Amino acid sequence: MDLSENRTSNPNLITQTSTDQCTIGQTVHKQSIIIPSNSELITCPINAADQMTEALIKQLCEYEPEVIILGTGQDIVFPNTEILQPLVKQRIGLEVLNNQAAARTFNVLLSENRQVVCLMIIEGLKI
Repeated sequence: MDLSENRTSNPNLITQTSTDQCTIGQTVHKQSIIIPSNSELITCPINAADQMTEALIKQLCEYEPEVIILGTGQDIVFPNTEILQPLVKQRIGLEVLNNQAAARTFNVLLSENRQVVCLMIIEGLKI
């Protein structure tokens, strides 16, 4: 899916996404990535929501976002609630969406200059 209307010049704006890739600017990413609103992108070695750990949640919290956007591929898949305790302690919201909705939501929040981070899970090959 192409995302056409851009209301921000933020370099981390998502320009295209699907279940197997995410494009930021002109760069295509075929691995899951952490996309902060105002920092460098970081690759993430998971390809499904059930692979998320509390350590990964803590890493996302280090960006001090108002909300974390979690893109879980084609379908919405909630992570294990046991790993979400850092979000509760720091009063950080979590939105779990499919990748296309996650991209749209992240871009809107970027255009509003909100403090947000997105974990876009790129689905790998199922063996």
